[in-house]
Amino acid sequence: MYNIKKVFIFIAVVVLIALIAGSFVGEDLVGRAIIIGLGIDTCEEGVRVTAEIVSPASSGEQIGTFSKTVSADGKSLATAISRIAELTGKEASLGRCLIVIFGQNYYEQRDLSNEIEFLIMSDSFKESSVICCAEGSAEEMFNKGAAMSQGVSLTLSSMFKTQTKQTAIVTNTLLQYTLSQRSLLKTGYMNQVRFIPSNNVNTNEPDKAQGYFDLRNIAIFGENKYMCMLSDAEIRGLALLNADVIGSTFVCTEDDKQLTVTINSKNIGLSLNQDDTVKCKIELMGKVVRTDSGEVEGPLVSQDTKDLSPQVIEDIVKQATEDVNALLEKQREYNFDVVKLHETFRRKNGDSKQLDELATADIKVELNVTFKEK
Repeated sequence: MYNIKKVFIFIAVVVLIALIAGSFVGEDLVGRAIIIGLGIDTCEEGVRVTAEIVSPASSGEQIGTFSKTVSADGKSLATAISRIAELTGKEASLGRCLIVIFGQNYYEQRDLSNEIEFLIMSDSFKESSVICCAEGSAEEMFNKGAAMSQGVSLTLSSMFKTQTKQTAIVTNTLLQYTLSQRSLLKTGYMNQVRFIPSNNVNTNEPDKAQGYFDLRNIAIFGENKYMCMLSDAEIRGLALLNADVIGSTFVCTEDDKQLTVTINSKNIGLSLNQDDTVKCKIELMGKVVRTDSGEVEGPLVSQDTKDLSPQVIEDIVKQATEDVNALLEKQREYNFDVVKLHETFRRKNGDSKQLDELATADIKVELNVTFKEK
C-alpha cells in the first residue's frame, strides 16, 4: 500500500508540473509575434522593416500555412522591430526567422554592416537563416504572395534549400555571408530574388498577384557594400567552382542529335604552384538525360551505358572552362574573391599585410577542367 501511495503521489506531481509548465508556455506564445521573415527597405526615417508573422493567438493561423505582414519604420533595424512589437502588442520573436531580404533601394545605396552585425550577434536569431536581396522592394516581395497557398518566407526558404542540388544555383546563409565579409578580401554574395508575374488568376482571390520566384541572379558585396551583379555565364562559373553545388547542365550535339548532360558529382582542388600561380583543378562527372530537365538522378537520367564521344566531352570541357573564366575575369575587374583564391595563399604562406592587399587581378590562375561520364 505504501508503494502504491508513492507511485500515485509521483504521478500527481508530474502531471501538476506538466500542467503548470504548459500554462506558462501557452501564455508565453500568446504574448509573442513569431517572425518567420524580415524585409528591409529604406524610408525617410531610416529603415522600413516588413515582418511576416505567424501569431499563435490568432485563430485559424497555422505555422506553414497562413501568415500576415506588418511594416514599421525606425532609425535602425532594432527600433523598427520594436515598432512592430508596439503595433502588434506582442513581443517580436526572431528565433524562428527563416529569411532576411534586403530591398534594392537599401542594399545598392547603403553599408549593411550595422544590420548584419545586429542579426549575427542576436542571441535568438538563427545563423542558418537565408539572407538575400530583392529586385525592387522587400516589402512588396513579402506582399506578393506565391503561386501556392503558402507564406513567402516558407516558400522561399524551401526553394533555397532545394535549389543547390536540383538546378545548380549557389545559395547563402547568414553565417556564410558574415564569414565571407570577414575573409581576406572581405567579399561574398547574396542571391537576388525576383517575382515573375503569371497570367493565371485565382478565382477566389482575383486581386492577388500570381506568379513564381526566380532566385538565379547573384549580387556581389564587399565589406557589406554592393559591388555588382553576375551575368548568367558568371553564375554558371560560380556554381561549377562550388563543390557543394551539382546539377549543372551542358547542351551538346552528337550525330546531329542534341544531348543534355547533367553533372552529378565533382571534385574541386585549389593549390599554389611555386611561381605563386593558383592551380584550379575541376573534375566533373555526369550523365546524359533524356530531356533538358535539371534532375540529377531519377527516371529522366539515361540508363544507356554508351560512352559519350570525345567531341562531346571536349565540348563540355570547353563550355565549363568558358563559364569559369568568365567568373574569374569578373573577379579581376571588380576585385572580389568568391572562390577562395586568397585563402589558397593563406594556407601556404600564412597571413600578411601584403596578402590582405593583394588584388585579385594580380593572381594568376591555371585552370584545368576534365569530364568523365558517370
